[in-house]
Amino acid sequence: MPYFLLALLVIGLDQLSKYLVHSSMQPGMPGEIPLLGHWLKLHYTINPGMAFGVELPPPYGKLLLTGFRLLAVGGLSYYITHLWRQRAAKGFIACMALILGGAVGNLLD
Repeated sequence: MPYFLLALLVIGLDQLSKYLVHSSMQPGMPGEIPLLGHWLKLHYTINPGMAFGVELPPPYGKLLLTGFRLLAVGGLSYYITHLWRQRAAKGFIACMALILGGAVGNLLD
């Protein structure tokens, strides 16, 4: 299915951008990597938790978050397959594939 190829493209771009930042900058280092002039720049920031810096208490927080991410990736994969079989709107399936790629990128972190 071409939609999983789109998700793979997102995963590849996600990992490439992280590699570029990790190899060019240090955490907390001032500065940025301009990509498109002053329209698009990369900054190095570390978020040890979830959205908005929310952290779950150790030792089970990381395990719980990883389990949730695995469920999300599995659910999204199933849903995309279901949408494709039902011949749903291509744009909607593409959006779900983009979300899946981002979810896998977060899982790899």
